[in-house]
Amino acid sequence: MDDSASASAYPQTRGASLFDIGFSRVWPRHAFAGLVIVCLAIGASAAWSDQARAAGKAESVVSTAVIGSWPVDLHPLQGDEFGHVMAKRFVNRPLLEAGPGGLTCVYCVSVPSVADGSLRTVRDSNGTWITIARYIMRPDVRWADGVAMTTADVAFTWDVLTSTGRGLADSDQRIINVKSIQVIDERRFDVVYTGSACSDQLSVPPLLPAHLEKPIWQSNPAEYFSNSLYRTKPGTPGLYSGPYRVVAADGTTLHLEENIYWPGQKPAYGKVDLLVPANQAALETAVRAGKVDVFTTLTFDVGSRLARDLANAYNAFYAPSDFLVHLKVNFTNPILSDLRVRKALLFSLNRDALVSSVLEGKGTVAQSLLSPFMPGYAPVSRYPFNLTKANQLLDVAGWVRGRDGMRHNISGVPLRFELRYRGNHPWPQLAPRLAEAWQAVGAQVDLVEDAALSGDAVDTTQRYSGLVGFSQSLEGGLEAARFWFHSTMIPNAANGKRGNNYFAVRIKTLDDALDHLTQAGCAVDPRRDALTEVQKAYADDLPALPLWFGTVITLANKRIDGAVDARTFASAPVEYWHPRL
Repeated sequence: MDDSASASAYPQTRGASLFDIGFSRVWPRHAFAGLVIVCLAIGASAAWSDQARAAGKAESVVSTAVIGSWPVDLHPLQGDEFGHVMAKRFVNRPLLEAGPGGLTCVYCVSVPSVADGSLRTVRDSNGTWITIARYIMRPDVRWADGVAMTTADVAFTWDVLTSTGRGLADSDQRIINVKSIQVIDERRFDVVYTGSACSDQLSVPPLLPAHLEKPIWQSNPAEYFSNSLYRTKPGTPGLYSGPYRVVAADGTTLHLEENIYWPGQKPAYGKVDLLVPANQAALETAVRAGKVDVFTTLTFDVGSRLARDLANAYNAFYAPSDFLVHLKVNFTNPILSDLRVRKALLFSLNRDALVSSVLEGKGTVAQSLLSPFMPGYAPVSRYPFNLTKANQLLDVAGWVRGRDGMRHNISGVPLRFELRYRGNHPWPQLAPRLAEAWQAVGAQVDLVEDAALSGDAVDTTQRYSGLVGFSQSLEGGLEAARFWFHSTMIPNAANGKRGNNYFAVRIKTLDDALDHLTQAGCAVDPRRDALTEVQKAYADDLPALPLWFGTVITLANKRIDGAVDARTFASAPVEYWHPRL
């Protein structure tokens, strides 16, 4: 877990969850929703000539940075730490990428589709709906050592994912709905997905080079990840298939060189120095020392400060984040499991004022799981600041005010609960303001700063008794919310500890809405209606208390163009960066 990150600054991830950084056992198919991987050629980048690109490569090394521990875990199937995942994007890419027109296939001929018959939804022998997607590998794709990438790599990767005893979570995005993978021949393979999967919902595990890694795995599967070349000899060229490959590690810097076999947009820079500072203070020091050309800040306060102080050297770009900053609710707590109380707590907050002060107005108050900038967004119930409604709801719920202004029920139990959070921006500033707002309606709040917060634990309801400051993103689409909030996703012995509903949310209307989304299929109207139903159920029944969608700040040295997506101002992939002409 990356302790340095902040909820308000991140844009993305899907499925599983982590406090304040929103990333856990997931692989970003949808490009971190604009953090570092929006895959498109933009403006001047698309027009960048071969001559200018060659000059750019000869001119200099470009530098960037991600916060993370050292050494970086470069294995495609390992590494929960957000900074490590960002670093791996420079040297490896998943089979499927999100582009401006939807998914594209980096290493295969095309994305499977119903139109050409390569995507079929059928019933299996048990009468259960499954989706079968046929993929065809491109004949020209190669690992960075020149060895062809084939279905042997696909088969090996699936074996590692399913046969090593790692115990990967069912919600792991590499296999979230993948039932099986079946190799047809050297270039063709089928992926079988549970349920009905549309073209834009497909995912394939990131591939491993079987010609290098399979002998290590076969010799000792139990120790494979410790003995992998990604750990023991990371400079081995054939480990990589992205625009760059690792050539050396010096201190806390990865030195990268262009992968000449990369099938995508050819990068303008021949070399990249990727700094990996341990925390935000170290990142800020490196930036102020002029050691970093392009970087995306991990907290709004740091990014805003650097944008002001270094305005002469850097251009600053502000992009809407799709990370939902909200408060998780322990549904085994009898006080907070009462919807009237949850609604009262939300009516008690002036969230517009919070966004204005904490994010300098550069954020969006959240009403449900999607922001207005995200596909499928639907306007839903709002909870504007309204102390009258808040007090009325608490009165109806049986919480009466005492002479001291604090509320209690008929048995004398106080309206009191815990708010737990990490010591990262914005929580030390935000948590006391939340407590003050709730005290105004008669609630007592115990603030607990906890550096060891973890959402990946089945005993969460015992460890965290009240509310928890949290951020999550729907990298895999709104379907991923099923693993957070559906009652069947509460990990227990009966379901094999499956799911990420660690806070024991049980809301029938939300269960029904999530079920309807699963059954909606790919037709536009039914899917749109189902997406709206899920957002409405979330807003109406509040499985968590939504606060805001924040802002991501990317700073780029003024000598560099193409570092951001011209449409969204989100950070663009490294292959589209180039020297300013």
